[in-house]
Amino acid sequence: MKLILTDVDGTLTRKSLVLSHAGYLIEKGIIKDDGSYKAWSSDLKNESLIMAVAQNYRKEIIGLTLADMDAKNFVRGFYKNQNNWYSTLDEIEQRILVGDKVVLITGSSDFLVKELATILGADYYATEYVLENGKFTGNVNGMFSENQKDDCIQWNINVNQYDYITGLGDTASDYGIFKHCDYKILVEPTQETLKSLIQKTIINEIR
Repeated sequence: MKLILTDVDGTLTRKSLVLSHAGYLIEKGIIKDDGSYKAWSSDLKNESLIMAVAQNYRKEIIGLTLADMDAKNFVRGFYKNQNNWYSTLDEIEQRILVGDKVVLITGSSDFLVKELATILGADYYATEYVLENGKFTGNVNGMFSENQKDDCIQWNINVNQYDYITGLGDTASDYGIFKHCDYKILVEPTQETLKSLIQKTIINEIR
């Protein structure tokens, strides 16, 4: 039995799922842009801008509900736009069709990743956006770091039951995925990420 462990943002998607959702909410007038989203839209791999948009997003959704997020409609629209995806998504979908198990391990928000996982027929572990009395608090239980992804896999997935495990990622945090995998695919990494991961492990394929 084969297993695929994959990140989402920057690995399957050309643009971050959660940051694109920020743009969706900004366009609908539900949250405000502090300028970081507009800047990130022109520099998608800029890590400082990614952090700034994410921080503004978490602040702006405080007090909103899941219904306000319109997650199902957003993810369906995002999924249908082929420009949002790398060819890795096609490969994942083909692997699911032949019966391989796919698990998304991602820092994107759980309520968005749930919708994507439903479309794909995959399992998922994602950043939990904490609700209190049905409203977002701005607090998150993150899946951002190498250790968080590593711990998630160790606590939740029995990797020993699989004959072969493939991992896909794009940042240094995805070493937390790669250390459990037989074959490791690095997708569109920055030079800093590439240097960091080459020092830690052998990357079998770079795209």
